[in-house]
Amino acid sequence: MSNLVEVAVEAPAPHGVGRALIPAMKALVAPVAGLLVAIILIQAGGFQPLPTILVGLEYSLGSVEAIARTVAWGLPLCVATLGVVVAYRTGMFTVGAEGQIYVGALVSAVTGAYVGGLVPVAHQALSIALAALAAGAVSAGLGWLAAHWNVDIVLSSLLSNYVLLGLCIYFASGVFNDPAAEAPGATLPIQPSAEFLRLIPRTQLTVAVFLVAVLCIGAWWILERSVVGYRWRMIGESPRFATSSGMDVPRWQVLSLTVSGACCGVAGALLVLASQGRFASEIAIGLGWIAVMLALMGRAKPVLAILWVGVYSVMQAASRKIEQVAEVPSDLAVLVICTILIAAAAAPGAVDLVVSTWRRRRGMA
Repeated sequence: MSNLVEVAVEAPAPHGVGRALIPAMKALVAPVAGLLVAIILIQAGGFQPLPTILVGLEYSLGSVEAIARTVAWGLPLCVATLGVVVAYRTGMFTVGAEGQIYVGALVSAVTGAYVGGLVPVAHQALSIALAALAAGAVSAGLGWLAAHWNVDIVLSSLLSNYVLLGLCIYFASGVFNDPAAEAPGATLPIQPSAEFLRLIPRTQLTVAVFLVAVLCIGAWWILERSVVGYRWRMIGESPRFATSSGMDVPRWQVLSLTVSGACCGVAGALLVLASQGRFASEIAIGLGWIAVMLALMGRAKPVLAILWVGVYSVMQAASRKIEQVAEVPSDLAVLVICTILIAAAAAPGAVDLVVSTWRRRRGMA
């Protein structure tokens, strides 16, 4: 899928030097376009653009604690985004990450709260494994329906979000509910043995960062260097050719969705074990949809998707501080983030359009 996208948008360069400059132009145009859009929107809202932006950047990147806070927020999002990337490599355009994150969060919260007598490493591993297993099973079911019964994966995964969120909140408000909790639909807090150890005080950065780093490297290797990744790419770009080559396409598609769901389950577990300490009804509202968006922004490429997760995490952290200090309305902050992403996504295509137009005019001269 990603190769097809690149072929569709990239224009040939007029000469060797230009061909070398085009990637650099795209890399520079995206952040510059996003920054200009942010300045225009903040100015239009009646605020000083540069001081407002600097306040946000200082909060998100201005110190070790700030960087740790930003990284910690982005860890679950990074794992969920990689899960979506895996599914998109085989042409399975699932949008069910939100519900699968909730499943992983609830399963890990219940395991962390009710299973005792384990050393910390074993308790954490068991909570994550069960979360991945539960969410992976749900996603595998959706993949089986799509691969064998031709059920539209977008529709089924979309509807599964409502079903899974409803079931998770139902159980968290019922049999697993903590009556003493202030948050609605909250479970009992997890035991200390299930919590990840904090690396930096006054932040939520835990040793889970090393787990996520391993998952990122593993996802890159599987998708870009392994035989499994090659088969997934072949299926995503040309299912008929893959079938004619003797590949069991439905089987590999179901496998990709299983891995995708497992990653989303791990993301939900990280929200509980490394951050919140329990499940709550609003623990991951919107996180799955953001993962879908960033996977698309990254063109289903693991490295590019991870970079977009980093950019989004910085913008999200900056927007929270800007709302507090500069009294910028939250609606304006959301508008700025969304517009920046649109401008950044459109920038490479704009570069290609300019290059191809210049080439045509040069050929006519």
